[in-house]
Amino acid sequence: MARMPGQPLEDARNLLPLIARMRDTTESGRRIAAPVVDALRQTRLCRGAVAADLGGLELRGVELLRLYELLAGAEASVSWVVWNNSLPCFFSRFLQPGGRAEIFADPAWLYACSTRQSGRAVVEAGAYRVSGRWALVSGCELADWLALRCVVEENGAPRLLLPNVPEIRMVWVRRNEVEIIDTWHTGGLRGTGSHDVVVTDRLVPRAHTLSPVDGSTLGGALGRVPIVCNLASGYAAQLLGLGEMAIAALVELTAGKPAVDPGPALGERAVVLAAIATHRAQLAAARDHLHGAVTRIWNEADAGAVSAGFIAAVYAAAHLAMAQGRAAVAGAHSLAGASALYTSSPLERALRDMHAMAAHVIAQPHFMEDTGRVQLGMKPLNPQYLV
Repeated sequence: MARMPGQPLEDARNLLPLIARMRDTTESGRRIAAPVVDALRQTRLCRGAVAADLGGLELRGVELLRLYELLAGAEASVSWVVWNNSLPCFFSRFLQPGGRAEIFADPAWLYACSTRQSGRAVVEAGAYRVSGRWALVSGCELADWLALRCVVEENGAPRLLLPNVPEIRMVWVRRNEVEIIDTWHTGGLRGTGSHDVVVTDRLVPRAHTLSPVDGSTLGGALGRVPIVCNLASGYAAQLLGLGEMAIAALVELTAGKPAVDPGPALGERAVVLAAIATHRAQLAAARDHLHGAVTRIWNEADAGAVSAGFIAAVYAAAHLAMAQGRAAVAGAHSLAGASALYTSSPLERALRDMHAMAAHVIAQPHFMEDTGRVQLGMKPLNPQYLV
């Protein structure tokens, strides 16, 4: 199962023509096209955050960022599902080794996840009786296992860890144990198949559940590096890829779009020329800053526990990169004029995908508010900030 250095990125590059050919199928089917899914399974690109001894690629932070950025430049729905697979993979560090080995036994398996605690897990003889409905479960139709968060109940009431703090566990269920409700009718990220899922009265063994309170059972940086800020950096990498693609599309348009109105052609307009140079510089600067912060946090994880300051630095760099990616997409779409209105234009899709991505919780301003708190020596308010 060992992979040569750089092979995952080479595999991803080799997939780009297939992803491009299948874009319309992915869009119209509201799920990633089957040939692309087969290729993702074969290359194991969705298992970047899985240990090598379980058939994973065990990529470090910047390697993951490069992967997400590359895929997002070809099809945001593909990068979104690959990135979403990373969260259950990272969280699997809190499983007991036997449960983790079972859930990750087949290198071709894919995963889906919901962090909304909209299920209930009733304690029952060393297991949990699980029911609930979860929204926005990206890639749920493709997944072999789904990780879903639940409030633990015992004796008819939530089980409390502290006053007013219920115990939350993530439960893992197989694809045939969930019902998928077709809800994903959207403008952007159509190919992610982010439907609702329902579980009804399923008994889940404790070995298939986890909580960060349990502590990591995985060694090395992969078992220690903070999860949620790495999720933010992966999200940001996708926007950098989307932004680069948008600027490249604008450059291509300037070469082939003749002037139809009085005045200079698109490629001769000062505002367009300056915007292309400015956005490319801003994307490059944001990428370097993000890669630097992520490299430092993984290096610190190699040595042991990671401090709050390193975590805050990743959030800050990620949100800066998000902003530059969004600005590049919006700027390119605006400067392209009427050409960007047509569905044949990659800029039309990029704008829709960008707006859909903006709804994700990781992009919300409270993460930067907590980053400011940490930088002032205060504790973050979001309990997930340091996880």
